[in-house]
Amino acid sequence: MSEKFTSAQHSGRGYHDIGGEDFGPIDPKTTEVKPWEKLSIAIGNSMGGQGRKVINTDMGRRAREEMGEKMYNSLDYFERTTESMKITMVEKGLFTKQELENRMNKIKSCFSELKSQ
Repeated sequence: MSEKFTSAQHSGRGYHDIGGEDFGPIDPKTTEVKPWEKLSIAIGNSMGGQGRKVINTDMGRRAREEMGEKMYNSLDYFERTTESMKITMVEKGLFTKQELENRMNKIKSCFSELKSQ
């Protein structure tokens, strides 16, 4: 995307750039990492600098910053990270959006079958 996104409060700052803003207190509780979040970390490590070096931090950051304010703000941390990996891997031609969607549907179908047993 070539469109420049900026914060409504600060010209030149992206919607993702909230450093120094007052968003109230931070909840210090530690939450349990979900299995899919652990898998997201593993995939990122295997595709990134600790693995095949197909993607890097800057690519992921660019994808997060360009996914659009609505999507960015609707996703949590791991969802943003996973979406940015997907965007980057599709851009690099590792698979198409359709191939990914087909695979996701197949996985969903397998989980549905397991639940019904």
